[in-house]
Formats: sequence, structure tokens, C-alpha cells
Amino acid sequence: MAIVDKQGMVTLQELVVSSLAQTDALAKLLIEKSLIIEAEFMQKLSAERAVYQAMLKKVR
Repeated sequence: MAIVDKQGMVTLQELVVSSLAQTDALAKLLIEKSLIIEAEFMQKLSAERAVYQAMLKKVR
């Protein structure tokens, strides 16, 4: 969970770190509990990364 500063704000860096940590923890739990396999996750991650990169190119 992101840490809120004295003004009640969350920095972009803290938000990114928090989001990455949550996503990583969730993926690891799913793999550890054999709900998904690591290769399947990596394949989906690669596909999703390509989608996000394409969206970023349109924004630039």
C-alpha cells in the first residue's frame, strides 16, 4: 500500500513501487499455489506489455 505524506499526497514513485509490489506478490502467490504456471504468466505478461507499449506510442 502506498505511503501518504504529511499533506495527504502519494508521490508518483511511491505509487509505482506500491503497484509493482502488489502485482509481483499476486503473481507469485498464483504461481506458488499452482493456479497458473510461470511460463503462462510470462507469455501473458509479454503480450500485455506489447499492448501498453503500443498505447504509449499513440500518446507521444
